[in-house]
Amino acid sequence: MLLDIGVTLRKYRDKHVYTQQHVADMIGISRVAYRKWENNNVEFTINQLEKIGILYNIPIDLIIKQSYL
Repeated sequence: MLLDIGVTLRKYRDKHVYTQQHVADMIGISRVAYRKWENNNVEFTINQLEKIGILYNIPIDLIIKQSYL
């Protein structure tokens, strides 16, 4: 099984009709950095996933569970 958090992040962003810039601003990173998250070009920390969870009002474990391919 592969973990593809980027796809999950994109799904939630699209569901909320947010731009990459909006999400990046809300979690305190650049748009370019966030784009790398969605493209799985970086490793995620628990702190980063917590910020995403807070933004979308979902628990971290749900993000992880939904990210397995």
